[in-house]
Amino acid sequence: MSQLVGNFNSANLHNGPTFKRVSLFPFSGFMHCVLLFLVAVLPLSTALHQGRVKPPAECEATEIKFPRHDEYVKKINKYRKLMIEGNQRNGQRFRNLPMGENVLEMEWSCDLEKKAIAAFDNTCPTQPPGAPTNTTGFFVYQNETDEDPMDLWLSEINRTHLDLHEHPEAPVRCHGKNPNYCNLVRYDAARIGCAEKDCSGKKSTFCLIDRP
Repeated sequence: MSQLVGNFNSANLHNGPTFKRVSLFPFSGFMHCVLLFLVAVLPLSTALHQGRVKPPAECEATEIKFPRHDEYVKKINKYRKLMIEGNQRNGQRFRNLPMGENVLEMEWSCDLEKKAIAAFDNTCPTQPPGAPTNTTGFFVYQNETDEDPMDLWLSEINRTHLDLHEHPEAPVRCHGKNPNYCNLVRYDAARIGCAEKDCSGKKSTFCLIDRP
């Protein structure tokens, strides 16, 4: 049985970064709830995104320790593409999420991977390590044979719906639902790094993105 761990404090609500009409607003805590403005379609690409410039790659493949880094990046970008094309299912019995725009393509970060490794502190944690400043953390402690952590986090949106306003251009608010999915597809996060530790038949996985 997978154990997802996250602490949410609604008393610490604050507005995060904004960009044109598409934004996600996190609040403080280990995992963040976000506000998504999903308005119009924009193809996911590696170049410019309505004025946003994708950061340059920051590490060589030989530096990467996490074995499934390419797989994780592809999975995140697949869900982002579904969102911006308006093809993302919203739960099991609800209409799709509105189309989004201004979404950066996710890439691997060696710096965030190193920070995730350091957060383990040579231990096998069963509770989420603290996320460094200006990052958001994702953690799971589970059996080695359980569902892949990234699949588990991203598929939240397929199991649990987000409440949509009757007006199609109204903001989509997470309200504490699907915090892993919402943060992984947020428009302004362009980097992710992860660490994993085998723990006598169990496994701890910790990922960080480059936005608080």
